[in-house]
Amino acid sequence: MDIQKELAKYKIVQDAFRDQFFLTDEKIIRRVVGFANLNQNDVVLEIGAGAGGLTAEIAKKAGRVIAFEIDKRFRPFLQRLPKNVEIHWENAWKYIQLHGKFRQKREYNKIISNPPYSFIEQFLHNLTFLDYQKVILLVPLKFIRKIEEHGVFSSFFKAKIKMHIPKEKFYPIPKSNSVVIDLVKLPNPLETKDLELFLRQYMYQHESQLVKNSLMEGIIKYENLVHSKKVTKNEARKIISKKKIDKSFLETSPRGHRIYKLITEKFG
Repeated sequence: MDIQKELAKYKIVQDAFRDQFFLTDEKIIRRVVGFANLNQNDVVLEIGAGAGGLTAEIAKKAGRVIAFEIDKRFRPFLQRLPKNVEIHWENAWKYIQLHGKFRQKREYNKIISNPPYSFIEQFLHNLTFLDYQKVILLVPLKFIRKIEEHGVFSSFFKAKIKMHIPKEKFYPIPKSNSVVIDLVKLPNPLETKDLELFLRQYMYQHESQLVKNSLMEGIIKYENLVHSKKVTKNEARKIISKKKIDKSFLETSPRGHRIYKLITEKFG
């Protein structure tokens, strides 16, 4: 499909505010979908279906596709898709929240998406709460560094680069080259006996609490589950005290990257 001609046919002008960039190389699209190792038992979530190039390839391999697209101008493209594709003409954010952070029954087991760049960060925050089998994303090359250095993201994921995609393979051409990543969940820290990683994850999952309280609870829970050892609140507080963490961090909720790096420094 010549996406430029097809868009012109329906008088669709790309919306820069929605980060609409369309992958034009069909060989690359097939490779992207191939990284997910799909079969007919898989239910795949796609965010930002656009003109449906990626969606159509997913539909060939998966049993069911749940696709979101907020721009109804793409209806002529997406209504051509096979019956195993469900198109939701709405913002995916509410759905992502319900099936991530708020733990409703998950409908999908895999995610393949070229999401709007502005959506990626909030999307990753919710993926920290979700169990999944595979997440394949197209993201700007510069976003890899953000995942590696971000206090929260680096506590849950490792991004494995599967391939690089030159920006010229998109229409219109974005400012940055892209990469396809396999977003791999880090091993369960209770199973690997990794106190530092457990505390970072626990702290984020209880971000409404003060750091001192989530650390105290996290230490008690970790020792109980990993070592079958009962630790009192006072004993946990003494452990934290010995780490000499500044009160300005302990007396606040876990905001910003510094507190996560500090936990690594003190408990690593």
